[in-house]
This record gives sequence, C-alpha cells and structure tokens, in this order.
Amino acid sequence: MKILLLTVGLALVCGLQALKNNIEDTSKILGERFTVALTSNVTAKIEEGGSLKLFVKSTNKHGGVFTGVFFKRENGKCIQFSLTAFKGDDDQMCFYYDGLNDFSLQSSDSKHAMYILHNVHNGKMIIWAVLYGRTPDLPDEIKQKFEEMCERFGIRKDQIRDLSNDDRCEKLR
Repeated sequence: MKILLLTVGLALVCGLQALKNNIEDTSKILGERFTVALTSNVTAKIEEGGSLKLFVKSTNKHGGVFTGVFFKRENGKCIQFSLTAFKGDDDQMCFYYDGLNDFSLQSSDSKHAMYILHNVHNGKMIIWAVLYGRTPDLPDEIKQKFEEMCERFGIRKDQIRDLSNDDRCEKLR
C-alpha cells in the first residue's frame, strides 16, 4: 500500500512539473475568445450548474499580468467576472476559482488555444480542459486535436462537451 501511495504521489509531482508554463507568443492567446469545448474527469463540474462551466469573453495581459473575463450562470442569469493569473512557487501559472487551478497551454495558433488545468479544492484534484476559439465554432480537425489532448490526460471523449451551439451568455458580449 505504501508503495502504491508513493507511486501515485510521484506520478502527480512529475505530472505537475511537466506542466510548466509554455506561453511564449502571447499574441496567439490574447483578445476576444469563445469557449468552444469544455471537459473534466468529473463531468458534474462542467454540466449546467457546475462550478467549472465557464465561458470566456477575453484574455488580456497588462504589465506582465494575465487576466481573463468570463461568464457563468447563477440562478439562471449570466454573471460576468474576471480572473487574474499568477506564477506559483514553481513558476506554474495559477489562479483561484473554486480552489487553486494551475494551467498550461497545450496548443495554440491564430484560431484556437487549448489548455489543461488542475483544480485542487478541499483536498481533491480535478483535471479539466478548455478549447477556446477566436470564433464561436472551430473546424473538426481542431476539435479532434482537443479530444486527443484530453485522452493523453486521462479524460474520455464522452466527457467532452461541445459548446459551439450553446448559449454562452452571448447577450452580455
């Protein structure tokens, strides 16, 4: 049992160390965005009413600080809020929302950005991922690439929610 716990702990540490911030060209990730797909290994977190069902409006960088403007639904209403990222002790990019979240950019170009996130709340870790687009929908090739990325992090295809046809609080944009 001790060896199993040590192995799991070591895997988590090594996995988190591999998630160092890799954002080099910020022009690809800044500006107006749309949440095209969302996933988590705990799907209740991304379903209607789930704390991680967030819709991005924009991402910005001011004075070296990354910020994002998001929407979420509370009691049937869309609420706008912002988050500010910071570098953790290990230089990993983090933000506080429903616990501590570290994030890593996995893929980006002029049309999309894919992030993997680890949320730690009340001693439990949840893996989640987002696919942001410059437009409300993206080509199937990019969505397939997102599915493959999610599988590498242990998230199944049936846990991915395509939000390209959902109401993402568009009236507040």
